[in-house]
Amino acid sequence: MTSDAATPEKAPLSTATYTAALDEYLKAVAALTTGAHSTAEAATQGKPHASKYSWLLKAEEFWLLDTRRSLEADGLVYTGMTSTLSDVLVLPASDGSVAVRATVNEQRTLADSPEEPEANETALLYTFSGQDAPVLRGKLNAQQFEQRLSRGDDALGTVTYGSVESDISPTALTRQVPDSPAAIGLETVQFEAFGSISRSGTSEWAKKHWNSRHEYSQDCTNFVSKALYHGGGMRMKGVSKDRKSTNNWWRTKHSSPPHSGGGFYYLWSHTWTVADKMETFLSKHSAGIVNTESKQKEAKVGDVVFFNWGGRGGWDHAGVVTKMKNGKAYVSAHNNNRLNQRLDTYVNSQRGTWANIHRVIPEWY
Repeated sequence: MTSDAATPEKAPLSTATYTAALDEYLKAVAALTTGAHSTAEAATQGKPHASKYSWLLKAEEFWLLDTRRSLEADGLVYTGMTSTLSDVLVLPASDGSVAVRATVNEQRTLADSPEEPEANETALLYTFSGQDAPVLRGKLNAQQFEQRLSRGDDALGTVTYGSVESDISPTALTRQVPDSPAAIGLETVQFEAFGSISRSGTSEWAKKHWNSRHEYSQDCTNFVSKALYHGGGMRMKGVSKDRKSTNNWWRTKHSSPPHSGGGFYYLWSHTWTVADKMETFLSKHSAGIVNTESKQKEAKVGDVVFFNWGGRGGWDHAGVVTKMKNGKAYVSAHNNNRLNQRLDTYVNSQRGTWANIHRVIPEWY
């Protein structure tokens, strides 16, 4: 059975028009973040596309300025910030609104580390209302609700085996992951006298793959697990046993049966992919010290960091310490892909946020 061909909606304005407005908007955000301007009005004055994005910038003004003041109070000063758009896709709707999906590549320069800017990459959806006079009304993280399936038959594993039962759980994207250090681009893995796990290997893997393709819609904990396993050499625990148990940590690859078209899929423990579950697992089965963000000077490269956004609920996010400088920890992570972002930036991005820094020393082998 077939259907008639669908005619896609046409955007009321060119892609270049929306891109130009977003470029200006990102520059205005940078101006408020770095202190080049102290109001949204000043940041948009004289800009040719200001009418298209000034509404949203004004709505964000208090949060941007409040965040900047919080960061400066902790000695965290950004002297430069550049953002570029790539992979821009304009998605018009029948009601005249337009969604623009774009990858935002951002670099921020810190006053105390000008030689090593922070790098972030985030896929965002921007929503414009209006036909001939579009107005930017909102933005959100595209990966928070998008589910991507592979084009091959192994997509069956994604649908068949579903997702972890948690409101912060990931949805699988099947893709072969190499198991050897050479296959993942690490020429050597230096194993230290550290409970049979390499902190330097964990860190190097995270730095090398900070901007790699996501395997899950919420990929931060999977990223940490892979850094520990592929880079650090940490052994799995309870392979193929109870997925929900916080006493297990594993992921295994399987072949789909021929009658389903073949291909591969993964099974995994909740502790492999959910931050709150991994933190519980490490609290129960790692002998390493745990520091809070207030004691981050005690952190070491290769430690794992868990974040609680705004002090609500359990642990929401995870990353790897990939740099230490002047008693400050820098974190690399997935979801919003980040390389060497200051831990203080995470903590100050939302009031009430706090972090635990785990020194991972496995006790199960």
